[in-house]
Amino acid sequence: MSGLENFPIALANKIKKWDYDKSIEKMRPLIKQWKKATEEMLRELYLAREFLTSQKGQYKDPSGNNYLLHSWSSYCEELGISYQTANNLLRPFTPKELSGTGKDTLLLAPPMKLETTANRALMQARIAEVLRTGDRPSDFTDEEDAEYQRQMKNAKLAEITEKCNVPTYYKANDYFNEALRHKKDITNFKLEDTAQIQAQQKVFMFIDAYLNAFDDPETRAKAAFNLALKTRNLSNEIAEFNFQLLEAETRNPRNVSQESENDD
Repeated sequence: MSGLENFPIALANKIKKWDYDKSIEKMRPLIKQWKKATEEMLRELYLAREFLTSQKGQYKDPSGNNYLLHSWSSYCEELGISYQTANNLLRPFTPKELSGTGKDTLLLAPPMKLETTANRALMQARIAEVLRTGDRPSDFTDEEDAEYQRQMKNAKLAEITEKCNVPTYYKANDYFNEALRHKKDITNFKLEDTAQIQAQQKVFMFIDAYLNAFDDPETRAKAAFNLALKTRNLSNEIAEFNFQLLEAETRNPRNVSQESENDD
């Protein structure tokens, strides 16, 4: 057999000895057992996720009446997986109460779907109706739900930005973006001495601790976004101030020099 020369000899020999009929006979019961165990596992994961993510309360104040002891992310961590992994595992699973077949369904091979302009337009029309009325139809698909969630998050972000009067772009003098655009493969700017670097590291640690205090990923993302906007605003203000000083020095170098001497 060609193509096996890069395999270890022992593995290549096993591949050569593989038998189609024997493999079918061996795999059928294993697949059946695996599918049953997987459906049981996913059903329990599904129930846990729906319960934990529908709780009403908060995670910050343990003394509060509405304090939530457990979250979806903490549940997954105790199982030894991330909540992102659990969500990915649940994508092909439909509980029997929603499957239409009366059985828990594990869709191992999703049906092919031909994407057309008409299909896309119909989906957007259905989503627009859900956004308008708040009522989801029983046949709302996973794709429609994902697009609906995306549009909802964008709408919330726009609402927050408008309420807080936060600019989402700068009409002029965006020094922060200009600096990033002209510095290739940027990781960070080097500071001048060890004390400054250590102080910066402490700030970064505090930021990490602050963001990690949010269990809800969406809230954590909002907090990170707010920090980014604040940082950009400060960077632009400092750059604008330095630019004005430079302009003043260029126009009146003697006056600036005299002011500096007087300050000393």
